[in-house]
Amino acid sequence: MSNYQDLRKQISMYFDNELCSDDKQQLLQRVDVDPKCSSLFRKEKNFREYIKSNIKRPNVSNNLIDNIKNKMNHTV
Repeated sequence: MSNYQDLRKQISMYFDNELCSDDKQQLLQRVDVDPKCSSLFRKEKNFREYIKSNIKRPNVSNNLIDNIKNKMNHTV
């Protein structure tokens, strides 16, 4: 895997809260000093913010959730 792909993966993991504290700190330090890393980080952040603010999940009823749970329990 290239450094670019590794960096993209690490940034994605950061936003998914999958990095340990030390790895988060290292990434943020790199973002501060590396313009390419900073740019990629900002792009990912902006993309995720756009998705969160513009994509709405449909509401589902509690009845539907209960029905799904009941069916899952009966098939086990």
